[in-house]
Amino acid sequence: MSSDYDYSDDDLDYYDEDEDMLSPQEDEDSASSDDDMDMDAFGDDFKVPQRIVRKAYEIDHESLSQSAVEKLMSNDIEHIGGIFGVDTSTAALLLRHMDWNKERLIEKYMDNASAVSVASGIVPPSKIPLSPSAAGPERSQGSSSARSSGLRRPARQAPALQRQRPQPFLCPICFDDTQTNFAALPCDHTFCSGCWTAYITSKIREEGEHSIRCMAEGCALVAHDKFVHAALTEDEQTWQRFNELVVRHFVASNPNLKYCPYPSCTHTVSCPAAASKSALTTTVPTVTCGADPLHKFCFGCPIESDHRPVICSVAKMWLRKCRDDSETANWIKSNTKECSQCQSTIEKNGGCNHMTCKKCKHEFCWVCMGNLSSSQAM
Repeated sequence: MSSDYDYSDDDLDYYDEDEDMLSPQEDEDSASSDDDMDMDAFGDDFKVPQRIVRKAYEIDHESLSQSAVEKLMSNDIEHIGGIFGVDTSTAALLLRHMDWNKERLIEKYMDNASAVSVASGIVPPSKIPLSPSAAGPERSQGSSSARSSGLRRPARQAPALQRQRPQPFLCPICFDDTQTNFAALPCDHTFCSGCWTAYITSKIREEGEHSIRCMAEGCALVAHDKFVHAALTEDEQTWQRFNELVVRHFVASNPNLKYCPYPSCTHTVSCPAAASKSALTTTVPTVTCGADPLHKFCFGCPIESDHRPVICSVAKMWLRKCRDDSETANWIKSNTKECSQCQSTIEKNGGCNHMTCKKCKHEFCWVCMGNLSSSQAM
């Protein structure tokens, strides 16, 4: 009778360890390959990005192209236009008048919108609505509350469209009565289109103006961007120059921005950490322009180089001292000469050209530095 646990030799071959049992090394290789397959399936989802560690003397900054700066300007213009309910051209003139300070503009405009509009060159003083006391009796309670608030929206500037005037019309600038195309700002000072184009081009090209006032004498009205663009439809380079001047005014008015000082570079660097004067007492804000890694300069002072580890105030004093020493050397070179015998520095303070060195008593001519004696002078 056989036992339940009896087995034959054939069964032993079935459980051969060499064929079916894995060795410890093979088991580890199989586990690692499974892990690799699992990580490859997820890709870069579980990879931790390397953290950029800045050095202690480096400061956070950002390089902006001209298009990025124009985007910042557009955001400010749209913000002010939405608050005041005016078009973008009017909002741009208001911001330029206040040097792009939105907080101060909102405060002043809410206090007296008419005065700010006149000062910004948006509307002439003659078109400002009268005050409630001078406007006569009040007609309704609603109109009374609207006028007493003191908040008046400026009149929207008319677009710079060329218009025809009845013939004959004499242009006050060129005195040409054959012109048929004219243009005028809301002040109604009308001039021919040719004079407007020449005037605006001269203001932009020769004077570098971004705020172009009316050609009429004593008129303080400012031409908005649409008017300028209409006058420069055939001169794209001057229009681009005008936009560049506006961007430069925006950058110069913003303490967090600074133009790259390197020639022909149009990039701007944003560094809010170095905008305050207190930060410059402990930090040297050396920044790098995104256009070229070699464009390194100090954000906190006019020095167009990296002057680390010296702070800005000490660096400016040192450069001033060097300039003073250089001027002193130039004055000494221009007003003194050295004795040909003892090389002492001598200043001629008057008299004839017969000089005598006080140190070595050598006599010489001040003009040719030739040797002289008392007998030769007589």
